[in-house]
Amino acid sequence: MGLLGGLFKFGAVATLLVAIIIGSCLNEDTNLLKHLGVFRFMDRFEGYRGRFFMGMTPAIHEGTPWGFKPSDIPDLSGQTFVVTGGNVGLGYWSAYHLAAKKGTVVIACRSSSRCYDAASKLTEATGTKVEVAILDLSSFSSIRAFAGEFAKSHKALHGLILNAGVMVPPFTKTKEGLELQIGVNHFGHFLLTQLLLPQLAAAAVTTPSTVVAVSSAAHFDSYPEGIRWTIEEMNDDATYDRAKAYGQSKLANVLFAQELAQRMQGKGILVNSIHPGGVDTELVRHALEVMKRFIGGMAAEAIQRNVLPMLLWDPKDAALTQVYAAVSPELKRNKITGKYFHPIARALPAHPCSRSSPWAFCSAPSRCCSWQSSLLQLRASSAVC
Repeated sequence: MGLLGGLFKFGAVATLLVAIIIGSCLNEDTNLLKHLGVFRFMDRFEGYRGRFFMGMTPAIHEGTPWGFKPSDIPDLSGQTFVVTGGNVGLGYWSAYHLAAKKGTVVIACRSSSRCYDAASKLTEATGTKVEVAILDLSSFSSIRAFAGEFAKSHKALHGLILNAGVMVPPFTKTKEGLELQIGVNHFGHFLLTQLLLPQLAAAAVTTPSTVVAVSSAAHFDSYPEGIRWTIEEMNDDATYDRAKAYGQSKLANVLFAQELAQRMQGKGILVNSIHPGGVDTELVRHALEVMKRFIGGMAAEAIQRNVLPMLLWDPKDAALTQVYAAVSPELKRNKITGKYFHPIARALPAHPCSRSSPWAFCSAPSRCCSWQSSLLQLRASSAVC
């Protein structure tokens, strides 16, 4: 154990040194990588599954104009928006941008105390009252209750930002017995969207309404088959891979958005998916826990404290991509729908499985690269029907 422990400690120190070197490379005075054009190359690099790194970090994005800025957000008076997970990170700053332009914003959160605290801060910061609703995306009954209460108080919904999510947790199940990441990130949002379609349609009578699925570049790295075919396969603890399961849930987001966009053609509801980039939010807490197992707690904490702030987007800036997909006058004017965006508000092709009809199989071995599989899974659940 002494030798093994020494090797792990050596690995932790080596990882920390590499992180410090990377951090120094991002410093303007010592930015060798920038001068060599490494970041520009990464922004344009296209692998076998797509441009995974495009806009991933501020350093990679540098030199490319942002596709959307706070000054591009129009006056939103009289419009209503729902932001799931609106109490922290990307959700909080999405709500901030919308409320700052006088939109009526409902932040939907699992924790009542944290939700009310965030709403109070947002109201004070923007001068616009932000509403609160309790929503647990791991519970179909909670989702139905939220949708029912929302319908009583709001006849129209101009924008729905499906922002909340979980990232690389240990194997866990939702209240309905679905693997947590696919259950919360996809199935929960799928059901919520279906239940709010009447309010989205009501808003679309006068101006296009929007649905924004917050996906991730991780959707390029799902399981080999894309989306697993059965609930039993999704729930197989023995073959559960935290990162692949996260990628699977984010691929489901993209395929869902593209299929819904097709179904809403001509109805005034625009549906797009986005990747916010690598963002400095609380969502990385599970990823850091995983990292600690391999490099040690001290190294992981040093990386979190000293390096990640330089490598990751500030959530206030990163939120602009999903706000663009929710309110951009250009997007609404040109009826842009069924697209996938990277930071900041730049369109690009998604996973190869999404480039043909989402109902089509990507290839014979990849039969599960289909949004249809998710629809069938949801319909098959007795908890939903």
